[in-house]
Amino acid sequence: MFIRASFAARRSACAIIVALGLATACGSDPADTDENPGPFTGTITVQSNSFSPASVTIAVGDSVTWRWADGSHSVTQGTTPDASQDPARLFDSGVRSSGTFGHRFTSAGTVPYFCRVHFYMGMNGTITVTP
Repeated sequence: MFIRASFAARRSACAIIVALGLATACGSDPADTDENPGPFTGTITVQSNSFSPASVTIAVGDSVTWRWADGSHSVTQGTTPDASQDPARLFDSGVRSSGTFGHRFTSAGTVPYFCRVHFYMGMNGTITVTP
């Protein structure tokens, strides 16, 4: 099941919890970097020459985190490994075999992505970002 909550909604819930005296502190906004992309909205597993799930729908401002389960893969925005044909990449994790990689999506649209190592085997996916 894919559950999404905006950071603003979580911050409002946190403020209510503190006001009711049920908690003494709430977390702050995380730094917005590729390794720490901000509000968590879902995890895509990178494994067995596939992304699972390969396609997700999120809202503008949400983030997606990819988690490596096995193998050497990349998460690369675009439709082709030929950078000269697709030079305006929003993100590229580089080839790795463990860890996580995240990206925050700041505009609506359909964002295709693929694994540079297994592109020709059909290892690709899509992030649909709604307004």
